[in-house]
Amino acid sequence: MAAHLLGDNDYDVLLTEDCDVYKPDGSLLAKLRQNVLSEQECVRAFPVWKDAAHNTFNRGHAAGKLTPQAVEEFVKEKGQKVKVVSATRAHVIKNDGTVSFTKVAKPVQSGIVGYFDHAPKNLRFPYCRLTAYNLNHPDRFRIVMPFIRQVDAEFKRLVPDRYDAQLGFVQETSPDFFIHGTSFTTVTVNRNFQTAVHQDVGDLKQGFGVMSCLRRGRFHGCYFVFPKYRVAFDMRTGCVLCADVHEWHGNSPMLGNKGMYERVSLVFYYRERMRECGSAQEELEKVKRRPRSFKERPAHY
Repeated sequence: MAAHLLGDNDYDVLLTEDCDVYKPDGSLLAKLRQNVLSEQECVRAFPVWKDAAHNTFNRGHAAGKLTPQAVEEFVKEKGQKVKVVSATRAHVIKNDGTVSFTKVAKPVQSGIVGYFDHAPKNLRFPYCRLTAYNLNHPDRFRIVMPFIRQVDAEFKRLVPDRYDAQLGFVQETSPDFFIHGTSFTTVTVNRNFQTAVHQDVGDLKQGFGVMSCLRRGRFHGCYFVFPKYRVAFDMRTGCVLCADVHEWHGNSPMLGNKGMYERVSLVFYYRERMRECGSAQEELEKVKRRPRSFKERPAHY
């Protein structure tokens, strides 16, 4: 099922209005609320969020299966050869002919905003950091802060127990590494991206998946689908969808004339290791202690 692109035959029920959906065991699957974010903030935030998504090769299963065309695109864009190791992954080949730990997936339009935690098994990033988008565009990030806080307020209203659990982690996190006034550390931004079947990883399991969507132009589809439960949700501009993103999920096809529409989806969450971050100064000291071979990549502070 992982990395499979869904079709419209993968759901029986399409939910378009406010609803609460529960699993057979009684636990919450999702809550959808339409038109809960202010139109003014949606309009102001749209260009910022849209520009935060860029061509990336690191979305793994969510990007879908790695095609020969995708490999060619990476080689052409990056000037590096790769070794395909699975249906969804390839590894970059270094100049000396050895295979690096850098992974390549099918290219999609996606980006990360906010803060990111350390990766213990990755010598390149053994520290917590500000994302490149925030580093390069602090003024633009300030524009979307009211939007993020409105999403946070809906999360608190819709799933208060999960919100409180997540906020508890925020309160134990360095103030240098969370989005102030919210229960989030990070936002994933997807643009015109039909995600393949995947489960979210790296987010706080005690929290909950929180999403929104902004749309321009005319298209059909790209519904948020839980194939196991045969249910789909129509996310429209100004909505908030709280969903169990640790269940398998993906999008149905997006149908429309390319270049005539934009769909930006947003995932708000708390990175599960952010509580382990020190202050920005302490994390910077970790950067200085990295092996010399990795110091050519700048730290995002």
